[in-house]
Amino acid sequence: MSTTLAKQLANAQRELATLQAEYDEFSYIVSHDLSAPLRQIEGFMELVVANNTDSFDDKTKRHIELVLGGSAQAKQLLEALLSYSRLNAATEPYTLLDVNKIVIETQQCFSAVIAEKNAVINCESLPNIIGREAQIKQLFSHLIHNALHYQLPNSRADITINAVEMDDVWQFSIKDNGIGVADKFTEKIFKILRRAVPAKKYAGMGMGLAIARKILQNHHGAIWLESEEGIGSSFYFTISKTISRAVAKDLPL
Repeated sequence: MSTTLAKQLANAQRELATLQAEYDEFSYIVSHDLSAPLRQIEGFMELVVANNTDSFDDKTKRHIELVLGGSAQAKQLLEALLSYSRLNAATEPYTLLDVNKIVIETQQCFSAVIAEKNAVINCESLPNIIGREAQIKQLFSHLIHNALHYQLPNSRADITINAVEMDDVWQFSIKDNGIGVADKFTEKIFKILRRAVPAKKYAGMGMGLAIARKILQNHHGAIWLESEEGIGSSFYFTISKTISRAVAKDLPL
């Protein structure tokens, strides 16, 4: 390696370290300097309501409800942003994961929603992979929740989960019969705080798919969407086998 190239590489590494430090500082500010005032606002308003509820007219009560609702929404947004930021500094080790088990556990977490929507989740035999367990669980949780949540009114959710082995990756798919996504949003929805439908119609922070993409980037994978409005969506994602080979030697037999 030439001296010039070595210097350029060293400079790039220093710049990357500086950016990471700035990002860590931003995460700290979000988690402490912004969350604390929100907690104070929420706590103070709840105290006001508890001590004076009988003296408020309907208009004042409505204003207080709006303040508490806005505070709760802001807290949820901060928590989602922090969840995303933590993925950049993840130190969780890679382990052998049973994806079938992860999907079953995820369905159990959503059992009430599944019963309410009379949903059917068809899951073919899925492979074992090497990955970070908490992140892979979070990935399937976001995508299955997405399939259950964005359904047409009074419809029965029909979801199919599948995996296909390819040369260098496992390609998974999660398909639903929900509201679908317009072509102009199929890439935008993977960005932070981007949504394809108004929050008034379908509640949410616009963070789930951004988190899913970040998790897959951490696993040398990718995610994309094929969808048709009013028909349904198919989320495809890949998890690299290269990671599996690289870390398998460190796993207990």
